[in-house]
Amino acid sequence: MNFQYFFFDTYPGYFLQALPIALIAGAIYAAYQFSQRKQAAAGKTILSSLFVCYMTGLLCLTLFEKIMGHFYYYLFYHRASGRTFYWFTLTYNFVPDFFLHFDKESIGNILMYLPFGVLYPFFQENSTWKRTIIAGIVVSGGIELLQPIFGRSFDINDIILNAAGVILSASLFYLLKAVLGHKR
Repeated sequence: MNFQYFFFDTYPGYFLQALPIALIAGAIYAAYQFSQRKQAAAGKTILSSLFVCYMTGLLCLTLFEKIMGHFYYYLFYHRASGRTFYWFTLTYNFVPDFFLHFDKESIGNILMYLPFGVLYPFFQENSTWKRTIIAGIVVSGGIELLQPIFGRSFDINDIILNAAGVILSASLFYLLKAVLGHKR
């Protein structure tokens, strides 16, 4: 396996492409928060900045993956990648059938939204279990609706599996919060 294949054609490579962009977005958000709230708790600011990192990375991986690939290819090789990028594919799948062929991609769709259920409550202080889940489903649905514009397809299966990830992590988060809150 060579670098070009790993970095431009594998999920870990896509993650490495998104990571610097996500970290920069989180750092900018943290700097802004620290400048606005001089007496804010550093822990809350850092945790809410992690949510910004996560959301930026999520958008990079789901909407801007091909654009990032072109950018990094030019950055590394000082020339165009030669890959064709298609806009507006307008491909839609409204039939939930993930249970017929549950595979690595299905597991990835669940895992991709696990951080949402844990990080969103730190970003949105008055969030509840229900609000966290609704926000996660709205984000997933919004991304899925935008994907056909960026050359990808809309898939109802992704929304269902993403929602499962949010429900799982938010449930664990709020359960732990309730258990630890009663011990005080």
